[in-house]
Amino acid sequence: MANMKKATISAKKVLVTSFLVDLLDIAMNLAVAIITGSVVMLAELLQGIADLTAAGFLLIGLKRSEIPADKTYPFGHGREMYFWTLLSSVVMLAVTAGLSFYFGFKRFLSPKFIDNLFLAYMALTIAIASNGYSLSLGIRRLLNGEKLTKIFHRFAHSSKVETKATFILDLIGTTSAILGLFALTLFGVTGNLRYDGLGAMIIGIALGVLSLLLLFSVRSFLIGKSAPFQTQKQIIESAKSIPGVLDVLDLKTAYVGPNKLLVNIEIHIKNNLDTDSIEKIIDKVKSKVRKDTPDAFHIQVEPETP
Repeated sequence: MANMKKATISAKKVLVTSFLVDLLDIAMNLAVAIITGSVVMLAELLQGIADLTAAGFLLIGLKRSEIPADKTYPFGHGREMYFWTLLSSVVMLAVTAGLSFYFGFKRFLSPKFIDNLFLAYMALTIAIASNGYSLSLGIRRLLNGEKLTKIFHRFAHSSKVETKATFILDLIGTTSAILGLFALTLFGVTGNLRYDGLGAMIIGIALGVLSLLLLFSVRSFLIGKSAPFQTQKQIIESAKSIPGVLDVLDLKTAYVGPNKLLVNIEIHIKNNLDTDSIEKIIDKVKSKVRKDTPDAFHIQVEPETP
């Protein structure tokens, strides 16, 4: 598939869109679940409530991560985003996955007839469309103009945890709606009432797997994940391109927030330079790294000897 259209999509737009889609899902699925009595629609309702709660946590995290640095938090509050994302993934795992499987299992053991099946079909089709649109925004923000085939690589290495979280939320919404529609279609064709409960259980399992994926993705950033290899390579090349820098002896990086990279570089410079010359080289290294690596938020350069 060709490159996804490159456009500037803010984290706030992705989060707000996901939040509004969740509101639509809750209102629609609540009404349809009551009318039809389908446990698949109940699972969809639970998924919408959990997603709305998670999206709310992400909006809080996004707001708090923008608080400026101070003496207590010299590198800012960027890691707040990681905490709130972790909290949202726990909500999805405990509420959405657990309850969906539980109610689905109960219905599988004690099947009940579903009324107004056509309403469920309509609601699930709308959910696929709305969640699919919100999902496309998250994909475009993650890819940032790269090919769609790079989506898994970008997901694994991107520090945009708020976008990764909404990507998972909307993937959950889309996947659960597709699975629910498939299960209720099987029920409509075969008349087997257990497909309703089975569909809810499958939705619960799928949601649990996706929630764990997000949970482990955020974990690495909470404990100080370094920049990807290509980013580190770019930083080293930028530093070595400055006249007077003979080599880069050591490089340490860590994300202190979405798109906020802490960089510590140890460089070997020419001998017999005065203090002013050394300071100029250090300033040039900082400027070059910041220009070539926009994520570089705080850069510390230390001259060392091999």
